[in-house]
Amino acid sequence: MEEQNSNVNLLPETGADTGNYWCTWDTQYRMNTVEDGKITLNLRDILDESFLFGRRGLLNGYFEHIRKDIYVLLDDGWDVPRHIPGNGEISAFGSLILNEERFPGFPGEPQERLRKMKERITQLGYRGLGLWICANAAGEASKEPYSMEQSREYWKEKALWCQEAGVSYWKVDWGYHAGDSAYRDMMTEVVKQYAPGVRIEHAICRGPMDETETEASVLSKVLESSDFFRTYDVTREFNYSTAIRRAWEALRLTVNGRHGCECIVNVEDAPYLAAGLGCSMGIMRHPAWGGTKTDVLDFGRKYNEVERAVCWQRIAPPFGTGKSRNRATVKLLRDWTTSIDGPDGEGWLSHVFDDCEEIEEFAPWMITRDMDFPAVTSDGKEMPFLVCSKHPQTGAVSIAFLPRTLGERKHYTPRTKAAFELKAFTEPIGIFGEFDMLTLSFQEELQGRIYLQDLCRDRAHDITEMLAQNKRKLVLDFDKIQGKGWLDNDCGDVSAPGFMICQLG
Repeated sequence: MEEQNSNVNLLPETGADTGNYWCTWDTQYRMNTVEDGKITLNLRDILDESFLFGRRGLLNGYFEHIRKDIYVLLDDGWDVPRHIPGNGEISAFGSLILNEERFPGFPGEPQERLRKMKERITQLGYRGLGLWICANAAGEASKEPYSMEQSREYWKEKALWCQEAGVSYWKVDWGYHAGDSAYRDMMTEVVKQYAPGVRIEHAICRGPMDETETEASVLSKVLESSDFFRTYDVTREFNYSTAIRRAWEALRLTVNGRHGCECIVNVEDAPYLAAGLGCSMGIMRHPAWGGTKTDVLDFGRKYNEVERAVCWQRIAPPFGTGKSRNRATVKLLRDWTTSIDGPDGEGWLSHVFDDCEEIEEFAPWMITRDMDFPAVTSDGKEMPFLVCSKHPQTGAVSIAFLPRTLGERKHYTPRTKAAFELKAFTEPIGIFGEFDMLTLSFQEELQGRIYLQDLCRDRAHDITEMLAQNKRKLVLDFDKIQGKGWLDNDCGDVSAPGFMICQLG
């Protein structure tokens, strides 16, 4: 079939401020050697001006297509001297003073240093600057903690600095008061009053494989004080299953945001989960270490996934937990393996799985937001995780088929047939991951032409021929679409596909 209007581009150039960011932390780890990466001190020490802006700096030659969409977030180490060990004094953290030894090109008073950093980052085209914030005052001793009023005054000063400097985001993590929801709420209240331009992220600090659910009352208190609630650290093997389970812990709660908070779930480095479920991302991967000895499961070679998810959220940005009816299947899927790969298993995870013969994680098979569960069948034994959502403002529909870890098959997406019943096709539909056949049925006849576009490309393709004769059903055959060459990655990239379809005319 000859394509109609083959120069159509469905993607908008820009979108709303999603709160998505690229975080330095995992790259601080993976740009070390395997041995050096086992010591937290080395991870902190690598973060400096050259690391970000040098000839091979991580911000200069990457993220060109999505810089306008993401903050750059400086993680653990930016505001402390070098040589702070992993279990060193926490009181060294929390100054919010850009360390002059690490960043000599940013002199001045604290707020001036931050402003210059923000300007350098935005001059490169990024959306803004985010900061990792330790939940205690610099110099505060665990045996002599500040009173709440002392802490309030302390954070007031820091908030004013950040407002003046144009900082966009606080990622509150770790620290003496990390487990104190009242302290976190105080920090949010101060930020909202004195730095209204800053959005604040909180989390429940926990290990990568927690055996029990977080108590709902505890989670609710933190969630209601969060613009963004991060699902926290996970293993590469269970990147999706753990994030899905923790996202559902938050989505099933009924909370009212305090202080005007948005209560958006941040699923960290699980881009297709974020795209499918209306969550934000804390991107950790970076192409600079893709395919190296420290890259686990090719995350560094799955950069196109990030581009696709970020670009889709120009159309369907993240939205708060209370903005939709959220449901999950009672049925759980079990991910499992007997090995943790490479430097992660040798390093930061070695103590977590010392004596485990088999490691497992359970998560809901499907989660929906303002959508009915689809009918799903498979020729094989296994199913993928599946999430979907309808955006409360734009009406865009998002569908994601997400990977499993099944023994030594890690990040493997079982192919499935799925059928969705939708009312109308008036807004774009984003589709992520691999499937066998996807059937979309509509209550109204489709009168326009149907286009498909890879979300990291700038050209749409006419697929009107895939419309059923009654014009109310669209059948997408994955192999047929892929065979057309419409779902291609950059050279060396091994990302799963992600595309959108739209009706025009």
